[in-house]
Amino acid sequence: MVDTKQQSAHHRTTENPVDRIRASFQSMCRSVNGGWAAMAASVSLSKDGLENRIYERKGQSVDVHLAMQIQANSNTTLFAEAVAAESGGVFITLPCVTTIDHEEIQSVYMALVDEVGRLAREWREATRDGEVDTKERERLDEIRLAICQKVTQMNELTYAVFCR
Repeated sequence: MVDTKQQSAHHRTTENPVDRIRASFQSMCRSVNGGWAAMAASVSLSKDGLENRIYERKGQSVDVHLAMQIQANSNTTLFAEAVAAESGGVFITLPCVTTIDHEEIQSVYMALVDEVGRLAREWREATRDGEVDTKERERLDEIRLAICQKVTQMNELTYAVFCR
């Protein structure tokens, strides 16, 4: 049996949490048209002011409100993903539910089955030599995330159609 507290602690220590969260801010700033300067202006800061907060210079830091503004302005979920990863979990975007039918739910279900099959194949290959290397671990983690996303998506679609 796996101790999930130990597993989460191990997962968090594989990368410096400050680096992971800072990297999410850097990526979000680069993702907007105009880069860092445009992001700074969008949150009413100078470029230097934004950099001072992100790099924690002069006693400054990014508070949660500013982090959420940066994330919204970048039209990404990178901050949420970094926080979830640091917490030993994954961030899953819920599907936007408008009009759905049984076929769409079945399509997501079949994609989930495909991912589970892919996990089985990758797991066999990764463990064949008795050791899981960094690239193999990344592939297994990628599949884990895809499975989590598909299960959540399938449930949300099912609830939207079948719950009253």
